[in-house]
Amino acid sequence: MQFIVSDLDGTLLDADSRVAPETHAVLRQVVARGIPLAIATGRHALQVQRLWPQDLPAVPVISANGARIHLADGSLLFQANLSQALLGRLLQPALVREAELGVYRDDCIMAYHSRREYSHYTGQVGEIADLASFAADDVSKVIYCGAPELLAEIEADIARELGDAVSMTYSQVCYLEVMAPGVHKGSALARLLAHLGVDAAGCAAFGDNLNDAEMLQLAGLPHVMANAHPELKRRLPDVPVIGHHAEGGVARRLESMLLQGA
Repeated sequence: MQFIVSDLDGTLLDADSRVAPETHAVLRQVVARGIPLAIATGRHALQVQRLWPQDLPAVPVISANGARIHLADGSLLFQANLSQALLGRLLQPALVREAELGVYRDDCIMAYHSRREYSHYTGQVGEIADLASFAADDVSKVIYCGAPELLAEIEADIARELGDAVSMTYSQVCYLEVMAPGVHKGSALARLLAHLGVDAAGCAAFGDNLNDAEMLQLAGLPHVMANAHPELKRRLPDVPVIGHHAEGGVARRLESMLLQGA
């Protein structure tokens, strides 16, 4: 095991969206062994800063499902923005319907129909009053929040209208996420590993949802959580399933790998 990369929600974090003491202790062992690690999440990079334990060294962060890669020192390795032309089509009221909306910008998250969870970790959230007039050149992703049936309709409309002009995935059944074409955790991880000079064959990866699929396919040592989306397990039938995120599944697996010298 030469490198570790993990998703956050439903994977590394516990049921309260925190790094549990057991996980924290194992991460300290990883650091002590000198094994580099990274986070790959759909969250905003600012959210990761607040979630990551302050007494652990900073790590590279793949955020917004791969639309941003920050190195451990905070410098930006890669970014992919949604163009204004794409935004104009993704933010059409007729497409959004009654879904709640989050627009991820570099310094904040803009919300439409709701301000709910977006400010919990970024500390900053703005409200979009008029979708038709919204303009920005630093949007990493758009997230639609709603019932699965509603999101399926929105996904079908986007696929029909935009096709390969965007990249789409789900981070949870209630979150449909849209990024620039070719953006996903797998492409971002490949870019990060190449920059660091690490072979993907020695990379241990952990994930639980559909936005983790490409990352797990790339890594030589992939792991799927017990609580993972059934479709992820179906897509990756040969990937070992480990414990539940609420029971420290990643920590237990890493501890076992450290003991085995894997």
